[in-house]
Amino acid sequence: MNEPQKTILPILLALIVAIFPHIPRLPLWIVVWCGTLWGYLVLSFRFRWPRPGKTLRRVLTVVGILGLLLTFTRRLDQNAYMGLLAVMAALKPFEMDTHRDRMITVFLAYFIVITSLFLSETLAITLYMLISVGVTTAVLARINNPLGHFRVDLGLSARVLAQAIPLMVLLFFLFPRIEGSFFGLWFSHVARSGFSDRLSPGGVALLVENDAVAFRATFEGRLPPPELRYWRGIVFENFDGRAWEARSHVRETGQMPEGENPVTCTISLEPHRYRWLFALEMPAKAPPQAGWFADYTVRTQRPVVRKMRYEVTSFTTYRTGPEDGETLNACLRLPDNVNPKARELAARLAENAGPAREKTRRILDFFRTDGFAYTLEPPRLGRHSVDDFIFSSRRGYCEHFASAFCFMMRSVGVPARIVGGYQGGEVNPFANYLVVRQADAHVWVEIWDAETGWTRMDPTAMVAPDRITKGMRAALNAFDGPGMFSRGALGLVSSWLKNVRQGWDALSTRWAAFFEGYSYDMQQALLSKLGLRSGVLAASVKAMLILVVLSFAIIGLYAWFATRIPRKKPDAVKKYYARFCEKLARAGLARPQDQGPLDFMKAVAKNRPDLETAVSEVMDLYVRLRYQDRPSAGTLAEFIRKVRAFDPAVKPLRQKPGIKA
Repeated sequence: MNEPQKTILPILLALIVAIFPHIPRLPLWIVVWCGTLWGYLVLSFRFRWPRPGKTLRRVLTVVGILGLLLTFTRRLDQNAYMGLLAVMAALKPFEMDTHRDRMITVFLAYFIVITSLFLSETLAITLYMLISVGVTTAVLARINNPLGHFRVDLGLSARVLAQAIPLMVLLFFLFPRIEGSFFGLWFSHVARSGFSDRLSPGGVALLVENDAVAFRATFEGRLPPPELRYWRGIVFENFDGRAWEARSHVRETGQMPEGENPVTCTISLEPHRYRWLFALEMPAKAPPQAGWFADYTVRTQRPVVRKMRYEVTSFTTYRTGPEDGETLNACLRLPDNVNPKARELAARLAENAGPAREKTRRILDFFRTDGFAYTLEPPRLGRHSVDDFIFSSRRGYCEHFASAFCFMMRSVGVPARIVGGYQGGEVNPFANYLVVRQADAHVWVEIWDAETGWTRMDPTAMVAPDRITKGMRAALNAFDGPGMFSRGALGLVSSWLKNVRQGWDALSTRWAAFFEGYSYDMQQALLSKLGLRSGVLAASVKAMLILVVLSFAIIGLYAWFATRIPRKKPDAVKKYYARFCEKLARAGLARPQDQGPLDFMKAVAKNRPDLETAVSEVMDLYVRLRYQDRPSAGTLAEFIRKVRAFDPAVKPLRQKPGIKA
C-alpha cells in the first residue's frame, strides 16, 4: 500500500462512520453523491484512474450547492446543514495532497460526529458517537504516523478516550448549563406522533405498523388495569361528512373534573410537533408547563419538538362538571344530506328510548350483535362513509366504529364527540413502566349525560373486546387470523428478542432520565450542596474555578504517569536460570562466577553423568532464550516448566564443594 492509500483511505473510513447515522434523513441524491464520489476514490487507487482536477472539483462544488438549494427551498433546518456537510465530505477527500488538508478533513469528521446530537441524545447515539470518535482519533494518529499499524492506532485512541472520561464527567456536572435552548435554536428529532388535528377513515390504521415509541409512563404505585389505560390527547368535534376535525379555538379554563381513585404518573413524551400532551383519562391536574382546556385536554404553549417529561394526576373514576350550551350544540351538528340510512337506522334503534344512556345502550348493542369485524384492511368508503360502513362493508378499524357511533348518537339528539389518543401499553418488566407505541393509537367516543357529564363509550370494545384487554395485535389476529402480528412461529427466538428489546429500552430510559434530566435547576441544586449559594453568576464563576482546578489536577496526574521512569519488568529467563543454578548448588554443584552456561553444563556432566540429559535440555533452552533473536512464544514456558521440574538427587561427594575444572 502506497503513501496516499495509508492516509486517504483511513480518513475516508472516518467520514463514513461519522455520517452513517444521518443516512436515513439525507435526501437520496446526497447518499448517491457520497457513494459515487467515495467509490470512485477507492477504485482510483485500484485501477490508477485520474482524480478530478481543480476545475472539475469547482464544478462539482457548484453542482452540489445548487442541489442543496433546490432540495431545501422551504426551510433551512438541521437536515439542510447535514446535507451541506455530506456534500463537503464527499468532495474533500479529492484534495488531500498536503498534511494540512488531511488534518482539516479529520476535523470535519469530528464535527460531523458532534452533529449526531441533532438526531437524539439516546444511549444508542451516545455509544455510537464514542465509537465514531475512537475511529476518527485512530485515523488522526494514522496520518501523523503512516508507517505504523492501524491496530496500534486504535489502541492508542482507546487509551486517549479512557483518559478523557474524567474530564468529560467534570464538564457534564460543573460546566454552567444554559436554561432553555442554545441561542433559541430548537432542533427537532425524528419522532412524530401519528395524530394530527384531522381524523379521516383509515388515518389511525396507518399507524399500526409504526412501532415507534409515543411515550413512556412510570406510575406511583400499581399500574391501572388494561381496560382503564385510555390516554387522552385530542378531541374532535367538527364533522364535514367524511372527516372529523378539532376545534380551532378552545378556551383555557381552570375547571377540573371531580373523581375518585387518583393515579399519578410521570410521562416521558417523544417529540410530535403539536401542542397537546397525553394523559390517562381523566386528567385532574395539569403539569406546570401546560394549560388545562375546556375539552379536558392538556396542551403546551409551544409545539413539543423535544423530548418532554411531565407529571400528571388523573381520576380513573370521574365526573365532569357542567357544559356550556355552545359546546353541546357544536357536538350535535351534522352536515345536511349526508348518511341518510344511518340517520334512519339510529332513529329506529332509539325509538321510544328514554335518557341518553338508554339510546347509547341500544346503538352499542347493534354494533355488538350485527356482525361487524375489526380489521386493518377495510374496503374504501364513498361519499356517505357512515352508510357504506354500516350497510356494506361492516369491516373497519377503531376510527370507523367511533365515527359511525358518534354520528348515530348525534342524529338521535345526544351530544357526542370523538377523543383521540392511545389505549393500552406494554409493561416493561425490567423497570416496571409502561411503553406506549404509535401502534397503540386509538379513538373512542364520549357522550354527554346530564347526570355524569362527558362519559366514555368505546364502540370498538363492543366488536373486539380483546383490543382493550389484550391489545391491538390480539384483536386483529382474532378476526383476521394469524398474520404479520403473530409471532408464535418464532417461539423462543421471539421471546428472547422481546426480552432484549425491553432490557435495552429500560437501560436507555434510565440513561435518558439521568443524562437528559440533568437540567439547569438540578445543576444549581448540586452547586448549592457544594456550598455555592451566592447568586447565579457567582456560583457559575466558582463552578468554573473548581472545574479548572480539577481539570489541571487530572491533567497533571496524567502527565506524572506519562513522564515517570517505568519500572523494568523482572527478567523471567534470568530469574529461573538463577533458580536452576541454586538447585545444582544445593546438590554440591555450585557454578563459579566466571563460568559460562556451556562450560558449566560440561562440568556438571563430568561430575554427575546422570544429570547430563536434563541439564543439557535446560541449558539449550536458556541459550536460545538469551542469545536467539526471536525465540518462539512457547520456548520460555517450556524453560520454566523444566526448571521447576528439575530436582537433582543429592549424593555425598568426597572432594571439597565445587566442581573440578
